[in-house]
Amino acid sequence: MAKQNKILVFGAGGMLGRELLAAAPPPGLELIGLARAQADITSAEQVARAMAEHRPGLVINAAAFSNVDGAESEPQAALAVNAQGPQNLAKACHEAGAPFIHISTDYVFGGGGQTRPYLESDPPMPLNQYGVSKLRGEELVRAACSRHLIVRTSWLFGALARNFIHLMLELMRSRSTIKVVDDQVGCPTPAADLAQALLRLAAMVLEQGDAAWGTYHLGGPLVINRYQFAQMIWAEARKYLNKDLTIEPVGSEVFAAPAKRPAYSALDCAKIKQRFGLALADWRPELARIVKLLQ
Repeated sequence: MAKQNKILVFGAGGMLGRELLAAAPPPGLELIGLARAQADITSAEQVARAMAEHRPGLVINAAAFSNVDGAESEPQAALAVNAQGPQNLAKACHEAGAPFIHISTDYVFGGGGQTRPYLESDPPMPLNQYGVSKLRGEELVRAACSRHLIVRTSWLFGALARNFIHLMLELMRSRSTIKVVDDQVGCPTPAADLAQALLRLAAMVLEQGDAAWGTYHLGGPLVINRYQFAQMIWAEARKYLNKDLTIEPVGSEVFAAPAKRPAYSALDCAKIKQRFGLALADWRPELARIVKLLQ
């Protein structure tokens, strides 16, 4: 029998998984995290074993093949983690009667040339293999488990795992001029804030025993480009680095990355606020905290 106060997090070794475990769970809830070495979601057997051992009341999947460029050369590996793995979890949750919260991405969009924040009802059109694999994962989750919440988020950043902030700080320390693309627009999202919101969502589902199941967007409130994001990082980093720095805006073609990125992939997050009362706050104080921590 499932323990209704227990939340099982798969992918506990990643950025979001680590933030989920670092967060204080809502009162009365127990949080258990499994990293890949403890439960590889691409193995249905390992998933079944973990579910039988822990008997969770709810499962959160924070595991992902998140190397966007790497997915271009390893599409099958990306599909295994981002599609087959979520399917394994969704099937196991369905069999156990446990609700399933699955994390997806803004990169399921971007191919349509849109310039307004994407609604959940907008047709997905991924530009790269990472987006393709995450979209396939969504489809398989919907088919396998009716009691699911798919939460798409965008441009995750935090202190606990390497991301855009770490890269920018490394470049800012070592160079006098850096180039940052200004033709990729999204909504940066602090992993710590997202983790807290997901735990509140999980608590609501467990308390009510039901939910408005389906797909939701949950990202940061600021819609900016990468160049603007870098400027905001530098505004904090310059407090600790005694130097001058020039940040040059450039087009994506300058870097010729293996994977094409969406020119615009901001998410409209009104639906989850309306249904669950969830919205992420201005993340600039969190950015200041992270930059200070990483000095």
